[in-house]
Amino acid sequence: MKGGVMKLVHIKNPNFEVMKKIVEIEQEAFEGAGNVDLWIVKALIRYGMVFVIEEDNKIVCIVEYMQIFNKKSLFLYGISTLKKYRHKGYANYILNETEKILKDLDYKEIELTVAPENEIAINLYKKHGYIQEKFLKDEYGEGIHRYMMRKTL
Repeated sequence: MKGGVMKLVHIKNPNFEVMKKIVEIEQEAFEGAGNVDLWIVKALIRYGMVFVIEEDNKIVCIVEYMQIFNKKSLFLYGISTLKKYRHKGYANYILNETEKILKDLDYKEIELTVAPENEIAINLYKKHGYIQEKFLKDEYGEGIHRYMMRKTL
């Protein structure tokens, strides 16, 4: 997070070029296992909340949220950073800044799921106050488990 001009942007309109870039970053980050496609990212932009960090007009980090019905809660659908920009504080920054925005919008908590083997993500979430609540066996098919984590804003 040094050198360039960095800004947090709330993506409110499903612009095709921006959506393609988000999908590319997600594909790089998740390597084809759980990343969004154009259909999903369009719905997340229109009906959820999508924030990006731009550095020198290039999207380098993304976070997507969905509202949980009948609650003032959100589901953190995904967070990803271009590999070249990882371990430089972008994920910390986007979580900190978007959580402030969400709290100001009167959301009370955020839930997420994460692969048990994704220690980097688990440590990031714990650092931000998320608590590991339960183990979801076979959540995405046989042998594809997740931890459910939650944070009160």
